[in-house]
Amino acid sequence: MDKTAFPSKITRRRFIFGIGLAGSAIALGASGCATEKSPGTASSSKPGDSSSEAGGGSEKKILRLTTGFAISNLIPSKNGFWGNEFGFSELLLRPQPDGNPTDWILQEAVSKDDLTWELTLKDGVHFQNGNPLGAEQLAKLMNYQIENTDSVKGVLSGAKATAEGDKTVILKTKNPVPDMRNILCDEAYFLMFDLPAYLETKDDNAKLIAAKIYTGPYVPTEVSDEKLVMVADENYWGGKTGLDGVEVRFVSDAGARLRAVQNDEVDIALYPPTQAAQTLTDDRAKFNLGEAGGPTFCFYMNERKPVFSDPKVRRAILRMIDYKVLAEDVMQGLYEPSYSFYDPKLSYSVEIWKTDNAEAEKLLTEAGCKKESGAWKLPDGSPLTFEVMTYPQQPDSDALALAIQSQMKKQGVEMSIKQVPSISEALAGNDWTAGMSANGTLSFGGSPISPLKRGYHSKGERNFSKINDPELDAMIEEVEKTMDKQKSDDLLRKIQERIGEFGYNGYTGRRRPGVVVGKRVPNYQPQHALIWVDYKTSIG
Repeated sequence: MDKTAFPSKITRRRFIFGIGLAGSAIALGASGCATEKSPGTASSSKPGDSSSEAGGGSEKKILRLTTGFAISNLIPSKNGFWGNEFGFSELLLRPQPDGNPTDWILQEAVSKDDLTWELTLKDGVHFQNGNPLGAEQLAKLMNYQIENTDSVKGVLSGAKATAEGDKTVILKTKNPVPDMRNILCDEAYFLMFDLPAYLETKDDNAKLIAAKIYTGPYVPTEVSDEKLVMVADENYWGGKTGLDGVEVRFVSDAGARLRAVQNDEVDIALYPPTQAAQTLTDDRAKFNLGEAGGPTFCFYMNERKPVFSDPKVRRAILRMIDYKVLAEDVMQGLYEPSYSFYDPKLSYSVEIWKTDNAEAEKLLTEAGCKKESGAWKLPDGSPLTFEVMTYPQQPDSDALALAIQSQMKKQGVEMSIKQVPSISEALAGNDWTAGMSANGTLSFGGSPISPLKRGYHSKGERNFSKINDPELDAMIEEVEKTMDKQKSDDLLRKIQERIGEFGYNGYTGRRRPGVVVGKRVPNYQPQHALIWVDYKTSIG
């Protein structure tokens, strides 16, 4: 077994957001639990035992998953974000496909004025060790993370949480934070753990397991290079659990994960390659799809390269892409076409991309390009040609690029393809013309603000296309501090229209997230925001 997987948080988060499971950012099945209970008794394995026994009523219900990302320890700052996904910890609010978080540990989070938020805890919340999570504990934990967690400092520097009674925390900020609710449901920011108990462990993994510092329905009993083993918390504050335990195995090879399902060694394989849906032809395993959310693969164009310096040329290239063919034919229905910058279900979503070869020709002609012998030439007489980067971690990038290459050729544009080992490193440099990368347009918690700041503001650290647009900068800065929902939506629509008008980039599809499931969990559907297991998850 390859135990390396993808151990780092940053690598994993970039990967996830990229395939449309993020921030940043996906829309999956919106049901409260991952499976529906069905009549009959399911077979299961014992904790830590990979075998699956024919079930009688007394058999333990152990859900077995396999993932390509390793969890090496339970240190909150390093691996705590896995907890809300696999059931050992929880977030303050629960992310939702429409970007409007719902209750989780908090009953509600309400803006009292532009700089004040009132957070109300649910009744009876406690950690797995039995210690309560009340207002005083929550305020101290939030202040600790505001002072010590880089991601939190980046958005809430100078903020202060104060307990008010047993269940209420008042959070004061230095500046308006319109996406506060999205921050409270984002695993990159506030993680919930017993702060005093954690500090006593000094990051020793054995002590962390013994301390039971999290709030989730499943308590870790073993964390190794190979797997995470958890048992149900009989005293879970949120209610009775649907499982007796959960086992998560770390296997970096996608093919090995699929074979594990087919061999009944695990029940669910996470992060299967899209093409796997076409290879599962027997009843031992099947590909279950979630609902497509926002756009997945960004088609970046480097404005500093002469071929893409004119916005009309960039817009023309985007008009030549047949988005419907990419989704329905190339990706065989496992994608939805990308016409809008956000999930079309969102109130502020605007369609800014379309397929229109006649308009593409008109735009190129207006840009001073000429078509000679079926091939387009730039105003200086050089061929309109460019190279697109793909990367092996996402095989879909190659399949999409090959299809776009064929579409470009039919319109008289030559496009070549180059695979690079690290797409993020390549895009961060200047030695590229175009590239495809899996980067969504919403944060993990569903906020549009952070991706705009990082990817479209002239000073954004992920502004790969080298966009330098003062008007766009001003709108992004304005929406960042606009608390009024209607005004914010109007600004977001104008921002999208600006991005479309200048052809800053495009998206090649909205991937439908999927998992491969075995016979024990045929009805399992992915939930939104990578929540693979919660207390309602069951076998059946």
